Amino acid sequence: MLTFIDISSGPNSLHRTSEEYNSALPAASLSQLSQSSVVDGQVTSLVELSAKVVAFHIPFEVVEHVCPPVPEQLQLRIAFWSFPENEEDIRLYSCLANGSADEFQRGEHLYKARAVKELLQIGFHLSATITPPQSLSVSKGTCNVAVTFDRCRITSCTCTCTSSASWCSHVVAVCLSRIHQPNHVRLRAPVSESLSRLHRVQLQKFAQYLISELPQQILPTAQRLLDELLSSQQTAINTLGGAPDPTAGASINEQTTWCLDGSTLHENIRKILIKLCVPSPIVFSDVNYLSSTAPPAAAEWSSLLRPLRGREPEGLWNLLSIVREMFHRDRNAIPLLEILTEEVLQCDQLNNLNFHIYSRFCLGGSAQRCHFIWDQVVIVVSSMHSNTHASQHACSSLCDEVVVLWRLAALNPALSPQDRQTLFGQLRCWHIKTLERVWKTRNSSSNATSSIKRADIEVFPGFRPAMEGCLLDGVITQFQELHMLKVEVEDGIALMFMLEQQNHHPLQLLLPMIVTTVAWHVFHLAEGVLLMWAK
Repeated sequence: MLTFIDISSGPNSLHRTSEEYNSALPAASLSQLSQSSVVDGQVTSLVELSAKVVAFHIPFEVVEHVCPPVPEQLQLRIAFWSFPENEEDIRLYSCLANGSADEFQRGEHLYKARAVKELLQIGFHLSATITPPQSLSVSKGTCNVAVTFDRCRITSCTCTCTSSASWCSHVVAVCLSRIHQPNHVRLRAPVSESLSRLHRVQLQKFAQYLISELPQQILPTAQRLLDELLSSQQTAINTLGGAPDPTAGASINEQTTWCLDGSTLHENIRKILIKLCVPSPIVFSDVNYLSSTAPPAAAEWSSLLRPLRGREPEGLWNLLSIVREMFHRDRNAIPLLEILTEEVLQCDQLNNLNFHIYSRFCLGGSAQRCHFIWDQVVIVVSSMHSNTHASQHACSSLCDEVVVLWRLAALNPALSPQDRQTLFGQLRCWHIKTLERVWKTRNSSSNATSSIKRADIEVFPGFRPAMEGCLLDGVITQFQELHMLKVEVEDGIALMFMLEQQNHHPLQLLLPMIVTTVAWHVFHLAEGVLLMWAK
């Protein structure tokens, strides 16, 4: 069973299983609707159930275009169900943004201490004021929080406090209050809907009262907008139809994603990678082990097995498991994986260790004659009781897992050919960048034997397995149409392919493309898919 914790992997780590994470992700299934359709012995109305499904799946602008005008009461119910219902989502993104669960725990204390005041939801915009009581040992002073959401995902969150992370304790407290006490929130329709009900005199009075309430903040901006409206030139505000409304929800083509704050995440990943590349001593409980000399093959196998058993470093492996689970129904899987990949590429020592793992077992000048020779590995006795080899294998396993996840992203059937081509270009740039950084590091070394040979480059996989995944779709579509089939790939995630056999022999179509090592691996992977389909 996979477990993941916060990125710090410290003593106060937040443990959660992958099953709990799956249950934390929003899903408007029929079973959930049936369970929520009976509240306090009363059957929920069909309008309420429909509003809940619409709030999860459909942008509000689509609703406005399909059945205008939408009754205000129905708008309120759709906006009501658009806020996420599970606090585990709040916990996850708070931990990702801050590196630990400390901010989430502070937010829980603020919520339980009733520090959240004046909860107001206007359309898809939630605002509140945080006033910590004197009993809590937190920073005093009032903070104003604003949260926007759409389709059960929080898209942005801001606070007037001094925290650098967007998911501060005040934002967490407001979200928890909205989740656990939804009936205590004042609901209002989007601002555009309210303004449409006003006539000219009321609109003028509204504008003047608004300016008089906050003259220092609003007056300069109001005058600038008036100048643009009254200008004889073709300004943007005069030529474009309609006006923006931050409370009206998402547009028709907008892809909604959770608000992911990666600034702190970059720094935490960088620190863990630096610590990973530094060998640390191993403490043995049996002192007689120090005087014993294990065979080279056994010592090498032990150094290879130890990081795989321990999943070191734990914080990054937990982050990778989160990315793997996000592939099911969270679009932030790719941005989160990009953050991790960028930090891995910036760590020259980690790239060198990963490259060294593959190159030191290569015999001859060709990748086809490369094989592992455990009995010929020379392990210096003075380094046998250190963590050097374990660190090398831990780095290599981590890099391999990153590439496996990118291959998953490339095999996503929802990707268009253009998106897959763009991803292939990005992966190719990362692969070349890795080789360039290793090349510069090896050339700057005074050791003449550290230079890179052609066989080393051929045997080093890098991002090639993920690049093969990008090419696989183009190969398969040449000799078969997509047909419903669930193909189980080695990582355990099921991907849907539409496969239908035609009269062309696969080899005849694949041979023109087998000009590089990447295309050769694509052929074998496609052949395996066909064999699985034939069974």
